[in-house]
Amino acid sequence: MSTRTGAARAGATQPLRSPGQVGRPPRPRVIHSRTTRTLRERLHLQGVRLAWVLIPLIALLLGGVVFVNVQRLNLTTQTGRTVDMYNQAQADILKLRAVLAEKDGQVVDQAAKRLGMVLAPGSGLTYVTVPKEARIAPGQAPRTR
Repeated sequence: MSTRTGAARAGATQPLRSPGQVGRPPRPRVIHSRTTRTLRERLHLQGVRLAWVLIPLIALLLGGVVFVNVQRLNLTTQTGRTVDMYNQAQADILKLRAVLAEKDGQVVDQAAKRLGMVLAPGSGLTYVTVPKEARIAPGQAPRTR
């Protein structure tokens, strides 16, 4: 080994100083091992950007939320229609009961006139008397008119 090579190595490791300058020896470089990754490192997953994964995932989640809301609105609409149909059926039933009560009243009035029946005065009890000509013998068919 020549002295020049050794001098070149020694000069390469030590900073250059002017001939009259006295200074401290250089500090050794400390390489810190980082346990936390930087944001730029976190956004790359083995060469794949995290945005390429997150954007479709978020779009899929939002699409799911929209789908659930649309289905809930459809269910609410169907429930409202069912309730309307139920209310219409109840109204029809009430109308039919009113018509039936009216017809029953007419039949009772006609029977009372034809048979000569009268209601008892205000006691709440009804006494019925059947006239002799309206009575039916056992084996006779009742009159319908």
